[in-house]
Amino acid sequence: MRKWLFLMTLVLGFVLADTASAQVPSIPRRNQGTTSTTSNHEVAWGTQYDWLSTRYATYNDIRNYDKGQIRVLKNSIYARHGRKFKDKQLRSYFSSQSWYKPRYDEVPAKYFNKYENANIAFLKKYE
Repeated sequence: MRKWLFLMTLVLGFVLADTASAQVPSIPRRNQGTTSTTSNHEVAWGTQYDWLSTRYATYNDIRNYDKGQIRVLKNSIYARHGRKFKDKQLRSYFSSQSWYKPRYDEVPAKYFNKYENANIAFLKKYE
């Protein structure tokens, strides 16, 4: 009886896992210069700043950066979402990046994920 129960549990686990994976859309591989689109909104991937969208920044990440570098880090989140910069230095820097596509005067907050929102707030403290 135990063997049968174990075997049924194992088979059911495989069936459920196969069903769950069939319902989840595949995530495209993020190559340099690619964009992903969500609700008609594009985000640039393949940049040196991608990590700011996938994990929380820590003090150790920025401890050797000056305020200008931290400012660029923070604004890279906006730039990857297509923000147009009024500041000449930021506009010049991000315009030199092949992945930067300015589209919005302001990027709506709903376009940022939890890591981006937290990292913007975190980096503002050190900027």
